[in-house]
Amino acid sequence: GIRSSSSVVDCRIVVGSEDKMSHPNQALELARIMTGVASESDCYKVVEGCGHAVPMEAMRLWREDVLNFLVRK
Repeated sequence: GIRSSSSVVDCRIVVGSEDKMSHPNQALELARIMTGVASESDCYKVVEGCGHAVPMEAMRLWREDVLNFLVRK
């Protein structure tokens, strides 16, 4: 995430829909806690058909998503 002193200003949580280690609902809750936003926002994304290792299972899609996140900031 992008931080300002001790608080998170913005973050991007990306999780696979088939993740058995960190269920998408848990990832959404983490995004809500980190951003303080009660609803789903652009800080959270589920990648369909992927498990826990999204950067390895969907390399191109993940890389493009990270670059788009950084460009917006």
